[in-house]
Amino acid sequence: MKRTFTPGHQIKSAWHSISRMYNSYTNEVGMTVPTAYVLLLLSVKKGTLSTQIAPLLGMEAGSITRLLKSMEEQQLILRTADQQDKRQVSVYLTNDGMKKRHQARKIVALFNHKLDEEIQPEKLKNFLHVLHQIVTIAEQNHFKEKTL
Repeated sequence: MKRTFTPGHQIKSAWHSISRMYNSYTNEVGMTVPTAYVLLLLSVKKGTLSTQIAPLLGMEAGSITRLLKSMEEQQLILRTADQQDKRQVSVYLTNDGMKKRHQARKIVALFNHKLDEEIQPEKLKNFLHVLHQIVTIAEQNHFKEKTL
């Protein structure tokens, strides 16, 4: 019997391969993939509210809190509470954080360049369009009543 894989399985498998690749690159420069994602997400010129980070990364608030604490201990970021509303915390890149951010950008650029070399632009554009549709469908059906 021929084994067939669902689109969900193919996407998960692809992401696993990409994640392993990113992990090998980030380990070489002394950081983790989640750290690299946060560094790339943070505003260079102004602070980024800590409450904005978790949703943009698809993470839970508790997970991002631990990650930010670790990044602060590594002196990659600085967290500052707002003077008027102490509940609002802005996250800023330090000089070391900027250096690591630059390394993370190089890693992403390397992979993007490889994709550009190996995949025709129109095929990549179509793939990204379909992937966006799949994400939209998944998000729209995430909390729907289950009928199993």
